[in-house]
Amino acid sequence: MQSKVTKFIRKFYYKIKIFIYRISLKNLGVIQDFFQKWRRGTDWTIVESRARGAIFFLPQSPAERELIITRFKEQFSDQVELITKVAEQTRDHRFNLLGTLHIHPKSGIEWHLDTIYNYRFNSKFFFADIKPASYPGGYEIKVPWELSRFQHLIWLGQAYWFTGNELYAREFVSQVCDWIAHNPYPYGVNWTCPMDVSIRVVNWLWGYYFLKDSITLTDEFRQLMFESIWVHGKHIWHNLENIGSTNNHYLANLVGLIYIGLLCQELKETKQWREFGLRELEREMFKQVYPDGVNFEASTSYHRLATEMFLSATILASLYGYSFSSAYMKRLEKMLEFIMDLSKPDGTVPLIGDHDNGRLHRLKVWMPPEREWLDFRYLLAIGAVLFERQDFAIAAADQWEEALWLLGVRVFEYLSKSISSNKVSICSKAYADGGIYIMRHKDNQVIIRTGMAQDGNSGHAHNDSLSFEYFTQGVSWIVDPGCYLYTADYNERNRFRSTSYHNTVVVNGEEQSEFNPRNAFSPLGKKEVKVLTWQENDDFILFVGEHDGYARNEYGVIHRRKVILYKEPDEFLWITDELLGKGKCKFESFLHLGEARIQSVEGDRVCLESLSDSKKILYLQKVNGASLSWKIVDTWRSLGYGHKQKNHSICLVGEENLPCSYSLAVHPYHRDKNYYIADLTKQIRC
Repeated sequence: MQSKVTKFIRKFYYKIKIFIYRISLKNLGVIQDFFQKWRRGTDWTIVESRARGAIFFLPQSPAERELIITRFKEQFSDQVELITKVAEQTRDHRFNLLGTLHIHPKSGIEWHLDTIYNYRFNSKFFFADIKPASYPGGYEIKVPWELSRFQHLIWLGQAYWFTGNELYAREFVSQVCDWIAHNPYPYGVNWTCPMDVSIRVVNWLWGYYFLKDSITLTDEFRQLMFESIWVHGKHIWHNLENIGSTNNHYLANLVGLIYIGLLCQELKETKQWREFGLRELEREMFKQVYPDGVNFEASTSYHRLATEMFLSATILASLYGYSFSSAYMKRLEKMLEFIMDLSKPDGTVPLIGDHDNGRLHRLKVWMPPEREWLDFRYLLAIGAVLFERQDFAIAAADQWEEALWLLGVRVFEYLSKSISSNKVSICSKAYADGGIYIMRHKDNQVIIRTGMAQDGNSGHAHNDSLSFEYFTQGVSWIVDPGCYLYTADYNERNRFRSTSYHNTVVVNGEEQSEFNPRNAFSPLGKKEVKVLTWQENDDFILFVGEHDGYARNEYGVIHRRKVILYKEPDEFLWITDELLGKGKCKFESFLHLGEARIQSVEGDRVCLESLSDSKKILYLQKVNGASLSWKIVDTWRSLGYGHKQKNHSICLVGEENLPCSYSLAVHPYHRDKNYYIADLTKQIRC
């Protein structure tokens, strides 16, 4: 953990840096004078020629382009319709951001407006003076940030390819020009976060390359856009988010510099940015990704974002002859292996830790929309081609659209192989560095989170030690409820981050790890998590772990959990919780429902049924906890940032003298095996 002195020094350094930067930009006339000199000294023919070069696979001849369009329409016909529909919505200034439809006037987009809370950021404020909402919240800074990432420009470009309609190119030009006019540097909310500045420039360049041959893109527009791209690069360079521990923000900075450095090589200083970005990206791979391939931020969604950024920059750099080290590529491959193992049989992943719908670029339109935040298999499709991995290709299933835009027609070779191949066999695996243990047997999957936050960076971690998810019969029965919000509502932020919002045990109403409720990204208090046993044989898969998060109280409580996934002949899950310590404690063991509802509660047993198929039944049976009782709790679940839905949780409540233990049997209903717990206990072998 960083010492208080170190944190103070770093904060002080950042304030001095911003102060100096503010003074240097005080007179914007200096910038304008520079632009005038730069225009006179720049050969725009060369710049534009460079800007017509290679970005990923995008073909240079009409014949190549026609081949791609034809193959895409044949393979992904539904995407053509969806993309065109969203492009039309973009022309109407209707944007689906953070789980909400945001409608802006056709006369002009409100770039500085939080349309959820109707809060307008002052466009004349210096960028460093604009902050997210402080406690208790009240506005959502991510709304203008998300809009100004311009990820919708790609859909305009794709629709232009499919239709040849110049209206999409005109909208691209109109929005970029309007944004530049209403976001003069260095003022306003959309310059505040260098990460968002970086993502914006990436998406401007993607949109530009889709539309570069349009007659709508005049030389005057190109000059205006590339001048602004240069300003974006300068801003990123002078405001790198590398104070203290680096994370996904710094990765985005580097990717932004790499994009500008490779695709705009005639602009001033881009050689320095490019070389720095490539060098630092290699270093960050080993700083931010554990040896087992798991991103260090204790979040599956941030693992997805980091993987996407590494892949995008790596593929783009390779087109310009740059190669990363074999160790870097091996670590990137391991990041994809983790996604393959983490993905459930239905293609979704558990939303462990924070998630804020973060993407670098969005190359397809997802239906239903929330699926985008739960399905990471498109990254496996990209990895299948990049690493020539047949298992990645099979595990990617039908998620190949984004790979096509990144890698071109060679994707179809792997796609055809994946369709003709048998289903890939995914085994149980321990990701000890990342703190995630995955049990797999046939259609059964149990994902256990040890919750080990390392390197003093746990701002995106939740109080989820020894929490788990359970998938069987094609249903996510027990799930992590997600994240919902950050600084817009601190109470909601803290609720979804709390111990009681995870499938684990709460002792005396306390948190596993203390955190500052007034700091949305407060690091979690220190606790030690130990994995005592991880074992698999022909009969079962066994996990035993414990944490001392409650040992700080007068009872000195240690929570130990044993999880057993039994195989044949009767597949079921057995969970035993032990509370070690002294005295009498109250405790609650939470189980948050996923795609299921409560059918009945009868004595020691709860019956759940699937929301999609009432014939699919799951029983929860408590064992050797006579004084424990079931309680139904009204809760919430979030499948994407800014969106929550009503949910129910089942809670085992008790008060016992320590040490104590109790067990829970979780088993699907089989029509020909209507057994009770007495039948299951006969099979317990560990």
